[in-house]
Amino acid sequence: MYRAAPAVFGKRAIRTVLSKPTSVCSRSKYVYVATNSQYAVQRVPQSVRTFSTTRITQEDVASEPRDVMEYDVVIVGGGPAGLAASIRLKQQAAKEDKEINVVVIEKGGEIGAHTLSGACIEVGPLEELFPDWKAQGAPLNQPALHDQMKYLTKNYALPMPHPPQMSNKGNYIVSLSNVVKWLGEKAEELGVDIFPGTAASEIIYADDGSVRGIATNDAGVSKEFKQKASYTPGIELHGKVTLFAEGCHGSLTKGLINKLKLRKEGQFQTYGLGIKEVWEVDPEKHSPGDIVHTMGYPLDYKTYGGGFIYHMEDNKVSLGLVVGLDYQNPYLSPYKEFQR
Repeated sequence: MYRAAPAVFGKRAIRTVLSKPTSVCSRSKYVYVATNSQYAVQRVPQSVRTFSTTRITQEDVASEPRDVMEYDVVIVGGGPAGLAASIRLKQQAAKEDKEINVVVIEKGGEIGAHTLSGACIEVGPLEELFPDWKAQGAPLNQPALHDQMKYLTKNYALPMPHPPQMSNKGNYIVSLSNVVKWLGEKAEELGVDIFPGTAASEIIYADDGSVRGIATNDAGVSKEFKQKASYTPGIELHGKVTLFAEGCHGSLTKGLINKLKLRKEGQFQTYGLGIKEVWEVDPEKHSPGDIVHTMGYPLDYKTYGGGFIYHMEDNKVSLGLVVGLDYQNPYLSPYKEFQR
């Protein structure tokens, strides 16, 4: 079975066919390595050739510096924000008849792999990127038709007045993972370089303290964080602009906030833990376009949180529970509460 994977030649990604899922296609020191379903950018030392039987010693590789790839914009995170930014950058450059090199790196094995949220989304921002998103086949198939708010007890669901600020009129119930995959395809069509299966391990700072770019993970490191004989350092991606779109709790973003003091003392984010499942239900119990938000059971009155039930297309229902991480009961398990 053949799998297409982009191998990196210089600064550009070129489509290459791999004959096996674990083989490596290499014509330069940058390669895409396919491991099962994941692709990862790795660096092959210049002294090493693909399929060579020569053993590499730690002394051979430890002295080699990281290789560097230069871009105009480096984006960390292949979610909705990162991909939308890359698309807008390429669109603006084309409008002004300019060339701009943009790269997006994503730790998930493929674009959309780490986007788990079932969502009801507004289409306004999407229309700004693609006014003809329907004609282009965007995976928005189920419009939101009816909103409900309910207070749950163990045995009853009591209707409540629906808050007007939670109205979803004009929105769509989607699989956000599918939407992100579609955005990734559109970004590639515009010429964005996308490296899935590639985690950013550290921020590279310039001498003046500004952000110069990021470095990818090293390969060949033992569980004791020691270099093995197969060790190869990650590569550095330098950009005139580096955009961090890691999500609400990104590790590099947290370090950057602390280093540059971007969050004043006492200004904290609040976090919640969400559990979600997708069910396929009996068509007689399915109401396409229905949106239900809940309060109460299974949480007690001291615990902040609530649930959601979104009726998607194809008899599928996305349901979940979100619990604020400031809950007082140390024995509370959001997952077990959801199963109740």
